[in-house]
Order: sequence, then structure tokens, then C-alpha cells
Amino acid sequence: MMDISVEQAIQKIKDVGLNVYTPKNKDSDFIKLYRGSISKILPKVSGNAIKVLLALSCELSWDESEVILSVAEIIENTGLERKTVLSCLKELEENLLIKRLGPNIRRSYLLSNCYVRIGKS
Repeated sequence: MMDISVEQAIQKIKDVGLNVYTPKNKDSDFIKLYRGSISKILPKVSGNAIKVLLALSCELSWDESEVILSVAEIIENTGLERKTVLSCLKELEENLLIKRLGPNIRRSYLLSNCYVRIGKS
């Protein structure tokens, strides 16, 4: 097995006439949505529930799928009414996209990494 760097491997591929996508800037700080899983759940959840899921997803870190975010913060981030946010959280939990952890006062949310993850910075 040859021991070459990624840059050398890319150059060898280009040398034989093939193209290799190499972005000018490294993407970072993004959210990955898994197309297959998301497309299956879309008919089952409301648009507002997706909005709440994205608000929770924005708080993910690379190595942790648990998010600590208050209902007030979700309301602020989404612009939704309190009743709607609570309904959406219930909807997301019923569809297994999130799991609510802890008491209401110090609630956190475990997001299913089958649907969404944070991109590596």
C-alpha cells in the first residue's frame, strides 16, 4: 500500500484526466439533514415542528446530541407562540425526533441523530 497525502492523491486523479471537487473554503458550522429519514417524517409532522427541530439543532455541538434550551429561548428563536412550541415539542417527541429529559425547569432535549447532526467545524 502506498503512503501518500490527500493532496498527492487528488493530484494523481487530476493527472489521469478526472475531476475532483475541492472547495475553495472549508465548510463549517452547518447542520446536516439526512434526506432519507427527513423525507419519511415530513408527512407526519407540521411545518412548525420542523421549525422547532431546526431551532434545537442550531444549538447542537459536534460531539453531543443533547441540547439545553428553555421554552422561552425556543419561542424567541422561532417567533412561535408558547402553546405552539409546546405542541411542537410533543409532536417531535411522539415521532421520535427528540426526547425530552429532566424536569420542566431544567429541561434538555436529546435529538435523534438519524435525522439531524451538526457539521464538523
